[in-house]
Amino acid sequence: MKIRFLLLCLGCFLWGGCGNQGQHYVIEGTLPSVSYDGEWIYLVPMENAHGRVDSAKITDATFTFSGIGEEMKVLRLRPLLRMQIQELLVVTEPGLIGVKADSLGSVTGTPQNDALQKWKEGRERQQMAYRSVRTGLQSATGRDSLLLMQRYDTLRKQEQEMNFLLMKEQKNNTLGIFVQKMLRGSLTEEQQKLLDENLPKEIH
Repeated sequence: MKIRFLLLCLGCFLWGGCGNQGQHYVIEGTLPSVSYDGEWIYLVPMENAHGRVDSAKITDATFTFSGIGEEMKVLRLRPLLRMQIQELLVVTEPGLIGVKADSLGSVTGTPQNDALQKWKEGRERQQMAYRSVRTGLQSATGRDSLLLMQRYDTLRKQEQEMNFLLMKEQKNNTLGIFVQKMLRGSLTEEQQKLLDENLPKEIH
């Protein structure tokens, strides 16, 4: 992957067609099997997507995107395949971004995508714990029910802290602004106040 990225950057330099190379990104992706060969995968902006959807044909269970411009996008297949292959958020920041598209996919390789993947893995563990509590509540009574409700409240607080730390660490970069828009309302008033002390007012 790194060799392909370097060659692509060299080609941009020689032909002068890639603009500011410091802003260039490459996405190298894999799928679980060649059964998806011939399908198209789409790279869609999270905002103002009209006319700006990029696509790549899957070959040998792999796909590649490259371009310029940092923003939040989502990788997805056609609707009928989204039950098999998870839609994936990706920050198109400069660098080589590795994608594993699967029922539980991943996006890594650059600072913001690594942070997003870490948060996503934590959220997936949270969701499993939530499901366990909800399942237990269906038959629990008395003290067991109370303990499960306490566990649910603990999980909710842990989720708030996890969201808060992501926003605090990412501040006003592309990922930070996106998460602010999506999850700021999940925070406590105290956490929101702490963010207000550090983040630009225009993204609140």
